[in-house]
Amino acid sequence: MMLNTDIVNHDILSRFSRLLKSGRMAHAYLFAGPQGIGKSETALSIAKLLNCQQVAAGQQTEACEQCSACLRISSGNYPDIHVLDCGDAESIKIAQIRELIARLQMRAFEGTIKICIIKDIENMTAESSNALLKTLEEPSKDTLMILTTSVPEENLPTVVSRCHLIKFLSGSVPAVRQQLMEQMRLDAAVAQCLAQFSQGSVSKAKDLYEKKFVEYKNQVIDNLILQESSDPYLKKILSDKSQLQVALTVLLSWFRDLLILKSGGGQKHLVHPDRYDELLTLEKKYSFENVDGIIEEVVRALALLGENLNIKIPFILLREKIWARL
Repeated sequence: MMLNTDIVNHDILSRFSRLLKSGRMAHAYLFAGPQGIGKSETALSIAKLLNCQQVAAGQQTEACEQCSACLRISSGNYPDIHVLDCGDAESIKIAQIRELIARLQMRAFEGTIKICIIKDIENMTAESSNALLKTLEEPSKDTLMILTTSVPEENLPTVVSRCHLIKFLSGSVPAVRQQLMEQMRLDAAVAQCLAQFSQGSVSKAKDLYEKKFVEYKNQVIDNLILQESSDPYLKKILSDKSQLQVALTVLLSWFRDLLILKSGGGQKHLVHPDRYDELLTLEKKYSFENVDGIIEEVVRALALLGENLNIKIPFILLREKIWARL
């Protein structure tokens, strides 16, 4: 439960501070936005705001991070805050929801309000979603529920409709790039690449960096685009669905970069500015039709992969189509 304060959304936190002061806080909110954008971190910061001893005394408008309540929330040891997710399981089960509901029916131990945070509600089973409905429909007056999701459309409409929707928007690529350069001292081209692949999420960009994604995507480019004979590498990724999906995503971004260059676009819009010289060289070897055709093949391969179909032959044919113009 340790907070990554770098990705707390302070605009939304300030909104809750105003709601608290005016007494207009609703009983249930749905935080919707991309993964890694700070939904859970912001929810926990709101929990601190509502329980902070300095805020309660009127001495601050934001959590002090130093009082007993703030420190125990940070360490996960505050009895009136309940955080639920699927953990290592594939879904949030009905038994977990029933146990949560039983806890919420009890009086608050220390504060004046019980706070329930359910992460990634798209992972709830249909039964657990239905079990939660009654609590959302008839909440106790001393309970605040904050649900989070990265795919609102995959949730039970009756659950979504009973919550106040708050959208977490991705940051702009330039803003994320600048933040990565300042906080992590990254090269501008590497920061640009991570910002593009993270879709504007600082935390996801940092996670990609820790997992050495830039090195991995460069292996894809070297083996599948710049090197004609790469049978061992082909065999390796074709045996691993997750690696294959990432490889296809990298191919898609590479040929979109070529399309940008062929259209006269600048370097600042590229996903792979660290390979700019190679992009310039290859841009001259493909026509618009060639690039469009390859992009269509990559999109088709991704769709087949999403349906768990065998794409070994389509992938090999795609590889040959890439090399036909080199």
